[in-house]
Amino acid sequence: MKKQTAVFAGVIGVGVAALLWFRRLGRRHELSNIHLTAKDLDYQDLSPEDLSSAHLIDLNDADPTQLRTLNLSPESLERLIENRPYRSKLELVSRIVLSEAEYEVIKEKIGVAEGREPVKIA
Repeated sequence: MKKQTAVFAGVIGVGVAALLWFRRLGRRHELSNIHLTAKDLDYQDLSPEDLSSAHLIDLNDADPTQLRTLNLSPESLERLIENRPYRSKLELVSRIVLSEAEYEVIKEKIGVAEGREPVKIA
């Protein structure tokens, strides 16, 4: 009787583990809700003057006061500043600096000037 109970408990355990594993696997394949267009990449070839005339905030050169106007959380602002420089504003999502929802809110307000120039590493 003890052997049957142990086998039954083992089968239940394996079944629960398989169920959890399949649920986790299914979440990996969910599509992202972020909607990217070619316009999201357009700003990387602009000069700083072009960005300011278009009323966009340059991610690499903006001071913290300018970045606060984006209404991001203090933690997000800190991550944004710590992870500079950016070659494209899409790096905010790809480098997990901001969530996709945060990016969707600010993507029309930001840009990266001279993003095609090589990044200098000390």
